[in-house]
Amino acid sequence: MSGRGKQEVLDRLSAIGVVPVLRGDSPEKVVRAVEALMEGGIPVAEITMTVPGALEVIERCVSLFGEELLVGAGSVTDPAIAGEAIDRGSRFLVTPTVNLEVLDVCRRRDCLAIGGALTPTEILTVWEAGADVVKVFPAKAMGGPAYLRMVHEPLPQILLVPTGGVTLESMPDYFKEGVPFVGAGGDLVRKAAVAAGDVRTITARAREYVAAVLAARAHQKR
Repeated sequence: MSGRGKQEVLDRLSAIGVVPVLRGDSPEKVVRAVEALMEGGIPVAEITMTVPGALEVIERCVSLFGEELLVGAGSVTDPAIAGEAIDRGSRFLVTPTVNLEVLDVCRRRDCLAIGGALTPTEILTVWEAGADVVKVFPAKAMGGPAYLRMVHEPLPQILLVPTGGVTLESMPDYFKEGVPFVGAGGDLVRKAAVAAGDVRTITARAREYVAAVLAARAHQKR
């Protein structure tokens, strides 16, 4: 992927507005959840490395859905796994914490890097290490949108994306702070729905998020 390719990925993530964070105990059910999200209008999926056979799930999603789906790897903490995730077709990588080795892999492989951080020092460190976007995690525990607003004032050049406790109700307040997109886990892709293979619930929730993103963008800071 070229630098232009990374910008294309970032543009697509920003256009969609929400990155579903997928977890689950069954690779097959996670793939079905991805398909349900796509049916609901969210053609992006962050497959966390806590999913059994996560790399195979990524490869399968790429094979099944091709360019229709923007697939990435989440909870990446090992540089070797980072490289393999890119080899399997990941278009972006997400770390849960400050991990300069994984960011270095992304830089060398020209893969979009979403680096995890929490404090202002960590956020600046991850950005200066080459993250294209900084994931603020866990955002809710630090005060949610108000925290991002306060961090963004002295560091306006950094693209901040909240993850951790983002809900349908709180999402509009994050967009008011100018975030390019949000990461949503359990409120969007409910664990019980994934475990039960309840694709209708997942699709219906995805549609609610799509509508909420459109509404929130109307009031977003420019």
